Amino acid sequence: MRKRVRLTEPKDEFDPEDCISLLPDDILVSILSRLTLKEAAVTSNLSRRWRYLWTNVTGLDFDANEKLDSIAANPKLRSSERPKYINWVNRVVRQHKGPTLDSVRICFDLDKTSKCAIDNWVKFAVAKRAQRLELDLLENGETLRQPMRNYTFPYKHFSQCKSSRTQSSIYIGLKCLKSLSLKCVNVNEESLGFVLSSCPALQYLSIHGSGDLTNVKVSGSSLVLKYLEIVFCLGIDTIEITNVNLVSFCYLGPTIKLIISDVPMLDEISIGEGYSGLENNVFGQLSCCLNQLEVLTLDIYRPEENIKVFAFPEFPNLKQLILKVGAWDDDSLLEFTSLIKACPILNRFVLQLIWMSPTKRRRKIKQAAKCRHETLKLVELVGYFGRTSDVELAMYFIENAVALQKIIVDPRNQILERSPLRIEQIRKEEFARKRAKHQLESKKPPGVQLIIL
Repeated sequence: MRKRVRLTEPKDEFDPEDCISLLPDDILVSILSRLTLKEAAVTSNLSRRWRYLWTNVTGLDFDANEKLDSIAANPKLRSSERPKYINWVNRVVRQHKGPTLDSVRICFDLDKTSKCAIDNWVKFAVAKRAQRLELDLLENGETLRQPMRNYTFPYKHFSQCKSSRTQSSIYIGLKCLKSLSLKCVNVNEESLGFVLSSCPALQYLSIHGSGDLTNVKVSGSSLVLKYLEIVFCLGIDTIEITNVNLVSFCYLGPTIKLIISDVPMLDEISIGEGYSGLENNVFGQLSCCLNQLEVLTLDIYRPEENIKVFAFPEFPNLKQLILKVGAWDDDSLLEFTSLIKACPILNRFVLQLIWMSPTKRRRKIKQAAKCRHETLKLVELVGYFGRTSDVELAMYFIENAVALQKIIVDPRNQILERSPLRIEQIRKEEFARKRAKHQLESKKPPGVQLIIL
């Protein structure tokens, strides 16, 4: 009877040119942590030396952009791609051997039907003392879903752990969390309070599309929270921010009762309230911090609703002004110059024009009253299509911004979609580039750069 031959793995042979494998494990893990997860996992095939190194990476970014692009183009793929994504994350979580993590990011079209898996991932991230946790569960990877179908943040799991060992791990893990971003995740007032009180190191909090959030209260000098975002939480009634060293605040959504006081560090705000974006006495709500603002972003969906009669306050310290404006029609944008005039030390101005299919009008170019802008150096016109309204505003800056150094024109559609650009859209953008060059190149002063993206 013939004896079986024992199969053994070939021993690694030293390659004098392979100097990287001679580096210590911690350096190799640091290098692998800069790769995508899939790239890092592939290195396990190099040799036995590399087989398990990738399982110690310090960041787990479960990015699936290509699959989300496919789902956006064909939503029927969702049912087959979801279990594949869940299995991939579960497999990596089981294999991870590192004691701690810097970050965990989940990015896929998942809802409450995947609750069990997501619960385990959140607990895993906290137990590994992750400093940054992101759950990006947008539908098709790009839109909010109906709140009743959202996954709910499992804060009760943390307070109901029966094992003292598990409780200790969770308690320490929550103390390490510095950044929490939740998209299409339901958070209520109780769970928000739990996060703020149980995560003493939390500096960044972002909540998008929660259906359960009605009242937000962020208060107390013991909080180290610096950045707060509340976006399209449509059931919200009140946001109260008091006695806290917040640096940046963003709110987009329906009109609310907004109370802000005793916020000496707050110098950046992004806001859009209601249908038009400037409803509910927005600047009155922000009155306590207008003088200290350095960066202001306004989302003005329907400027024609009230911009002509709006009285803008003075912004004595504002250095950057970003306007995101609904611009479906070719209405004049010169009304916004009164806002620019209210910013005497403005350094950078950005206008982001939002349109699906921009309309053009045949009309004479208007001119706003002249006003010298002594400090404005950079103007960015995003969504520029070469319409009369675009040219009017560009010429205003060319004629009045005496310190102007650079004009950046970006003709791309600002309504982001995962579906690939159609030939028609590509042609429109190329036409807009040519129009911008023709309209502005010869008009700009010497020494001013015109950059067309």
